[in-house]
Amino acid sequence: MSRLHRMVPIAVALVVSLLVAPMALGQELTPSVAVSDQPIENGTVTVDSVVSVGPGWIVIHSEADDAPGPVIGYAAVEDGENEDVVVEIDVDLATETLYAMLHADTDEIGVFDFPDADPPVEVEGEIVMQAFTVTAGLPEVVVEEEEEVTPSVTVQDQEIVNESVVVQEVMSDGPGFIVIHADEEGAPGPVIGYTAVEHGQNLNVVVSIDVEMATDTLWAMLHEDTDETGEFAFPETDPPVEVEGEVVMASFSTVVVLPVVGAETVPVFTIALLLVGVVALATGFWLDQLRAARISRE
Repeated sequence: MSRLHRMVPIAVALVVSLLVAPMALGQELTPSVAVSDQPIENGTVTVDSVVSVGPGWIVIHSEADDAPGPVIGYAAVEDGENEDVVVEIDVDLATETLYAMLHADTDEIGVFDFPDADPPVEVEGEIVMQAFTVTAGLPEVVVEEEEEVTPSVTVQDQEIVNESVVVQEVMSDGPGFIVIHADEEGAPGPVIGYTAVEHGQNLNVVVSIDVEMATDTLWAMLHEDTDETGEFAFPETDPPVEVEGEVVMASFSTVVVLPVVGAETVPVFTIALLLVGVVALATGFWLDQLRAARISRE
């Protein structure tokens, strides 16, 4: 056999090996993602390397509870290794930590259908992804400052109706309570009712009170909500609000209104006048009867 004939099988084997080798290498690829910490530039981030077995997607997820959250951007990747993949993202939804996650393209090729299709790629039960930190380019968080409020209480003399009183206006610098105190020797005494108020202006605040403990003069006093729980814990916490060393409060006079079945409510003093009139009429009647009896005997 000539040397040429001997070289033919070797040449064929070499060609076959060159054709088969890339296929074998392709089958041995392991999906992976590599990404570096970076700033957001022009609304995009760049993933350094993506290895995909078949067509897929490199998907950027924002963070939610220390785990991948909503999708904020994605880009298609080809079978094999993809380098420096630029992904446009929704910057307004970006968080300081982002996740670059490899998804398969399982449905219509070139159309991202997650979550209906195109699920994350897994290797040995683990999702192929990498977290990275955004070093710049996040939207600025604007914290609106609450308008400064000078605490005050405005309340008018009134009748106690349905075991409640109304405080016409409460200005509170932060959450608090408007508290009704009974009078004790011309000063605020025991608490007989309270209700929560919000930061700013509160109009016509209705406060249920213990009518049996009510006095002719009551005190509407603004208290803090020091732990902002909405639970009134005075005197342990939630002390009275002070402005320039003075407690924010106002006194007002009250008259209890009692319900009358089948009629409008009638003030107590009106009922008292009616009773006095009835007693006077009864007394006059009996005096007349006694006077008439004495005259008849004479």
